[in-house]
Amino acid sequence: MMLTSTPSENLQQVYLLSNDFVEIIHDALHATLLVRWLRPVQSHEYRLGIEETGRVLLKLGLEKLLVNNQRMGVLTMDDQGWLAAISIRMISQSNLKQLAIISSTDFFQQHTNEKLDSRVKEQTPFFDTQYFLMEREGMEWLKGC
Repeated sequence: MMLTSTPSENLQQVYLLSNDFVEIIHDALHATLLVRWLRPVQSHEYRLGIEETGRVLLKLGLEKLLVNNQRMGVLTMDDQGWLAAISIRMISQSNLKQLAIISSTDFFQQHTNEKLDSRVKEQTPFFDTQYFLMEREGMEWLKGC
């Protein structure tokens, strides 16, 4: 389902995927892809959302990605391994330069994010990752890059 909305900031955002567990949004004005997890997800939901994120990132050739994990919960060990493998493949083929991760205050989620980031960066071209607790802060960082 594709929807177009115009937020109060007059930024055009195109919802590329929107359902009860994830939103994938192209912010055309800032050449950024936003991924918002809306609730804790099942493995198959997570994989669907990540696969679509990868497809869009490659198709649009974007350099900036914001992933809001605040409501997602902690990944299973199987999903962590799967995410590392698909991230290495997708990021190696992409133009990604900046990744903003919006994390919850949950220690295990933060630790998992950082561990996966290190694992992926060992096998991909350089991209900068910053962690934030608020989506607005992540967007501000990406706008400044």
